[in-house]
Amino acid sequence: MLTSANYTDRPILSFWVNDFWGGNLAAMGGGGTVCCQRIEGETVRVSWILSRTGEQLRQGVKKEDHEVTLPLPRRERGDDFLHVRFLPGNIVELKWAPDLISPLESSLVKESRH
Repeated sequence: MLTSANYTDRPILSFWVNDFWGGNLAAMGGGGTVCCQRIEGETVRVSWILSRTGEQLRQGVKKEDHEVTLPLPRRERGDDFLHVRFLPGNIVELKWAPDLISPLESSLVKESRH
Protein backbone atom coordinates (compact mmCIF):
# COMPACT_ATOMS: atom_id res chain seq x y z
CA MET A 1 0.00 0.00 0.00
CA LEU A 2 1.06 3.59 -0.59
CA THR A 3 0.63 6.44 1.85
CA SER A 4 1.96 9.93 1.36
CA ALA A 5 2.60 13.43 2.68
CA ASN A 6 3.31 16.71 0.88
CA TYR A 7 5.57 19.24 2.61
CA THR A 8 5.56 21.72 -0.27
CA ASP A 9 3.54 24.88 -0.91
CA ARG A 10 2.11 23.35 -4.10
CA PRO A 11 -0.72 20.80 -4.33
CA ILE A 12 0.11 17.51 -6.03
CA LEU A 13 -2.54 16.79 -8.65
CA SER A 14 -1.52 13.10 -8.90
CA PHE A 15 1.49 10.90 -8.26
CA TRP A 16 2.56 7.40 -9.25
CA VAL A 17 5.13 4.86 -8.09
CA ASN A 18 5.97 2.61 -11.04
CA ASP A 19 2.62 3.51 -12.67
CA PHE A 20 0.71 2.65 -9.45
CA TRP A 21 -1.46 5.70 -8.76
CA GLY A 22 -0.92 7.14 -5.29
CA GLY A 23 -3.58 9.83 -5.22
CA ASN A 24 -3.44 13.60 -4.84
CA LEU A 25 -2.26 15.82 -2.02
CA ALA A 26 -3.08 19.31 -0.81
CA ALA A 27 -0.24 21.76 -0.34
CA MET A 28 1.31 21.04 3.07
CA GLY A 29 -1.04 18.08 3.48
CA GLY A 30 -1.23 14.37 3.86
CA GLY A 31 -2.82 11.87 1.57
CA GLY A 32 -4.78 8.73 2.05
CA THR A 33 -3.79 5.15 1.55
CA VAL A 34 -3.99 3.47 -1.83
CA CYS A 35 -4.11 -0.30 -2.12
CA CYS A 36 -3.06 -2.82 -3.54
CA GLN A 37 -0.11 -3.28 -5.87
CA ARG A 38 3.18 -5.10 -5.50
CA ILE A 39 6.08 -2.65 -5.45
CA GLU A 40 9.43 -4.32 -5.90
CA GLY A 41 12.79 -4.05 -7.59
CA GLU A 42 16.02 -2.25 -6.87
CA THR A 43 14.66 1.10 -8.05
CA VAL A 44 11.26 2.74 -8.52
CA ARG A 45 10.09 5.57 -10.73
CA VAL A 46 8.13 8.27 -8.92
CA SER A 47 6.16 10.62 -11.18
CA TRP A 48 4.05 13.55 -10.01
CA ILE A 49 2.20 16.59 -11.28
CA LEU A 50 2.52 19.79 -9.25
CA SER A 51 -0.70 21.77 -9.39
CA ARG A 52 -1.46 25.25 -8.06
CA THR A 53 -3.40 26.82 -5.25
CA GLY A 54 -5.93 29.47 -6.27
CA GLU A 55 -3.45 32.22 -5.40
CA GLN A 56 -0.66 30.51 -7.38
CA LEU A 57 -3.00 30.18 -10.36
CA ARG A 58 -3.77 33.92 -10.20
CA GLN A 59 -0.02 34.61 -10.04
CA GLY A 60 0.49 32.66 -13.27
CA VAL A 61 2.26 29.65 -11.76
CA LYS A 62 2.21 26.79 -14.27
CA LYS A 63 1.44 23.12 -13.69
CA GLU A 64 4.66 21.02 -13.67
CA ASP A 65 5.34 17.36 -14.42
CA HIS A 66 8.24 15.69 -12.57
CA GLU A 67 9.81 12.25 -12.46
CA VAL A 68 12.66 10.73 -10.52
CA THR A 69 14.11 7.23 -10.19
CA LEU A 70 15.03 6.29 -6.65
CA PRO A 71 16.42 3.21 -4.93
CA LEU A 72 13.61 1.23 -3.36
CA PRO A 73 14.33 1.03 0.38
CA ARG A 74 14.86 -2.34 1.99
CA ARG A 75 11.59 -3.95 2.99
CA GLU A 76 11.48 -5.93 6.22
CA ARG A 77 9.05 -8.72 7.03
CA GLY A 78 5.70 -7.16 7.95
CA ASP A 79 6.32 -3.89 6.09
CA ASP A 80 3.11 -3.30 4.13
CA PHE A 81 3.14 0.49 3.65
CA LEU A 82 5.47 2.43 1.38
CA HIS A 83 5.56 5.97 2.74
CA VAL A 84 6.19 8.63 0.09
CA ARG A 85 7.19 12.13 1.21
CA PHE A 86 7.41 15.15 -1.10
CA LEU A 87 9.72 17.94 0.06
CA PRO A 88 10.60 21.39 -1.35
CA GLY A 89 13.01 21.34 -4.26
CA ASN A 90 11.26 18.34 -5.83
CA ILE A 91 12.84 15.96 -3.35
CA VAL A 92 11.04 12.65 -2.79
CA GLU A 93 11.76 10.27 0.07
CA LEU A 94 10.59 6.67 0.43
CA LYS A 95 10.53 4.31 3.38
CA TRP A 96 8.73 1.06 4.22
CA ALA A 97 6.84 0.62 7.50
CA PRO A 98 4.50 -1.97 9.02
CA ASP A 99 1.74 0.62 9.56
CA LEU A 100 0.52 4.13 8.78
CA ILE A 101 2.86 5.75 11.30
CA SER A 102 5.44 7.38 9.07
CA PRO A 103 9.05 6.43 9.76
CA LEU A 104 9.93 9.64 7.88
CA GLU A 105 8.27 11.98 10.38
CA SER A 106 10.96 11.59 13.04
CA SER A 107 13.64 12.68 10.56
CA LEU A 108 11.54 15.74 9.61
CA VAL A 109 11.31 16.78 13.27
CA LYS A 110 15.10 16.38 13.64
CA GLU A 111 15.72 18.42 10.45
CA SER A 112 13.46 21.28 11.63
CA ARG A 113 15.41 21.60 14.90
CA HIS A 114 18.68 22.39 13.08
